Amino acid sequence: MVDIELPRGLVALQLSVYAARLRLAEHVRANGPVRDWSPGTDAEGANLQDACRVSQAVLQKAIDESGLEQKHGRRTLRRALRAAAGLQMPSQLGTPDSA
Repeated sequence: MVDIELPRGLVALQLSVYAARLRLAEHVRANGPVRDWSPGTDAEGANLQDACRVSQAVLQKAIDESGLEQKHGRRTLRRALRAAAGLQMPSQLGTPDSA
């Protein structure tokens, strides 16, 4: 694997994407099937989904501006970002369902 010097800001943005995804997943898990949601629960889910999109867009913009994707390639950069962010994620970021 190529050793890429990743700016802390990019890793922090990757972590924010993970956190936004986790909030959305927890919302869905806590509220059951979408078809059973009340209008308020549905609106909250939509807001969380929008937050995911915004977080991903901010990360992509930062990646584009960094030039690292052009230098190392998309796949290599994404792997390096996931690996770096994974080292910083708290252990409580999700546990497998015991069903």
